[in-house]
Amino acid sequence: MGFWDSILGKEETSLPSGKTLANPFAISLSFHPLRLSANAANSINLIVKIKNISSDVQLASVDALLPKNVMIGFDKPGINKATEQRLGEIKPGETTTVSLPIWANNQTKDGKYEIDVTVFSHYIGYNKVLSYIKKKTSFRIV
Repeated sequence: MGFWDSILGKEETSLPSGKTLANPFAISLSFHPLRLSANAANSINLIVKIKNISSDVQLASVDALLPKNVMIGFDKPGINKATEQRLGEIKPGETTTVSLPIWANNQTKDGKYEIDVTVFSHYIGYNKVLSYIKKKTSFRIV
């Protein structure tokens, strides 16, 4: 996998049996603002941009996981370390943006923290997964 493939996603690949293997999404991750303040109640937004690069409509969802041993979370007290957003159907060529707030509190220590983000492609509802893409990103608390 090349550098640009890891950022933009790979195109469809044909298999000998005639089936196609696809990475249906191009994903980009960013933060607004860029960092959190330590020992203060504040938040940043993890912005996940998902573009459907396949030729089919995709039923999509996003999962994000924070480290368990720090005082940050997807809620104000910092208890909820995981979140899921169901996005619905994304048409071919369409881009969807999801904003996930990450909260710090007065017990949050400074440092660099990783977030695991997974984008799922579903079929026949959200119970069945067709494919998924995982990405890691990190942000700073100063």
